[in-house]
Amino acid sequence: MSFIKLEKLIKNIVGLKLNAIRCTCEMLMFDFGQYSLHAQCLTRIIKDDDILLTTFDYQSWDGKNEKNNDEYYNLTKYKSEIESGKVLAVEMNPLCDVIITLDNGVIIQIFIQNSYAHYDKESEQYRFFETADNETEDEKLPPHYVVYSKHIEIHS
Repeated sequence: MSFIKLEKLIKNIVGLKLNAIRCTCEMLMFDFGQYSLHAQCLTRIIKDDDILLTTFDYQSWDGKNEKNNDEYYNLTKYKSEIESGKVLAVEMNPLCDVIITLDNGVIIQIFIQNSYAHYDKESEQYRFFETADNETEDEKLPPHYVVYSKHIEIHS
């Protein structure tokens, strides 16, 4: 899949609200209407020239409970400021970095964080997909667009 096709798809969130933001380990998950974006790479949420939250905040934790870290803390603290913003613009560069601007002053930055993998497989950076309303076992789910360090795949 090409960068141009993904850029066109991801711009479908323009005009939609950020309905929910969640985190699991170092991954931040964003729900925009019928679309979802799961970011495992460096993701920053900015408001008023202040970084509210990053995926790297997960690294500062107590070493005992996985939820005792700055990522969970900051998400809990700033969630009400982040959610419910309407997407004004989506920018994507040829590296597949994404910048999402919301009408509540929040900017979500998603950066590819790995170079080409020499010693190991490429790292998954983020997924973008349309969610299915009524999933059944027989129903085929919409495809996931998976962005890696140097290429994009469609998983269906």
